[in-house]
Amino acid sequence: MTAVDTVLAHPETAPHALRTWVADHVLAPVTAVLTVVALVCAALRLTGTPVPMAVQLVPFAVSVLVFGLPHGALDHLVPARLRPGTSTARSVVVVVALYLVVGSATAVLWFVAPLLGFALFVAITWFHWGQGDLFVDRLLGDGARGRAGSVLTVLVRGALPMLVPFVAQPGAAVQVVVESAAVVDGGVGRAVLVVPAAVRIAGAALVLVLVVLHVVVVGRSGGPRWRQVSEDLVLVAFFTVVPPVLAVGLYFTLWHAVRHILRLELTDPTSALQLHRGRLLAPFLRFARQAWPITAIALAMLVVLAVVVRRVDLGVYLALIAALTTPHTVVVTWMDHVQRTWSRRAPELARSAPRTKDTP
Repeated sequence: MTAVDTVLAHPETAPHALRTWVADHVLAPVTAVLTVVALVCAALRLTGTPVPMAVQLVPFAVSVLVFGLPHGALDHLVPARLRPGTSTARSVVVVVALYLVVGSATAVLWFVAPLLGFALFVAITWFHWGQGDLFVDRLLGDGARGRAGSVLTVLVRGALPMLVPFVAQPGAAVQVVVESAAVVDGGVGRAVLVVPAAVRIAGAALVLVLVVLHVVVVGRSGGPRWRQVSEDLVLVAFFTVVPPVLAVGLYFTLWHAVRHILRLELTDPTSALQLHRGRLLAPFLRFARQAWPITAIALAMLVVLAVVVRRVDLGVYLALIAALTTPHTVVVTWMDHVQRTWSRRAPELARSAPRTKDTP
């Protein structure tokens, strides 16, 4: 079995050279971009200069075609790629049925109780974005170990994008909730929602406890801690000072979606081999070619939804994303189960993984 074959089944066996390359050429640049944006927004806040909403919406607009919406467009191929003996036809049928049932149920909830639907959307996204970072920890062989460490990683990394905006910028964060819920209930658009001071204090305390606990557990794991600590601090600062719409849009597009696309590329033997050889563009172009049909369907659904509700704004896009996120999270959770992401430790894989001629 080559290093490529091993990584397809168990990402924690990735060779050291691949880990270093991913960290340096995929993860570090994104962290750097978020750091620069946070510094710029902090400077603008000090001078009292608001970030125009048109600028804040750019990442979401880009995400319709690049990274964001397409990152879940290969869900229908995942069972065939990860479960030997599963035909492509069966894989497609199962996942399409999942999307129809779970996605429809999510949409119905939004129409019946939009605020409850948005709250559930936040909770699911908290979990899903946290599990995205957990996979990267396992791929790179660092982070908190074991199942308890996995739970902690999901809690803290999901809390930063989902909780910090409501603590640091409650007015702007709540406005997103109101506008999204108003897509299906115009009366909500006239509502005034307030995050009580006590809730903000409790949320801030929870974030602080989770981050400190995460840093301590990572430090005791015996592995490298610089990436984990720096990412925690950057994300806290980023979601504290960057306007929520801009912050979530950038995070969704550049942080979460890019990491999941990397995970999908590693499930494709051709793309995995190219990644092992240090190539980044070719695997992404291959992913884009495979993802465009489903992305086009999702885009058509967005247009139909906008026509039905007679609105073209961020709330419409988030309503569609909510309906797609629930079944997508089910697929990714199944991936975690097959790849044993939650139960795996972070061993010294540089010694255990075989080095092949395909390893960069």
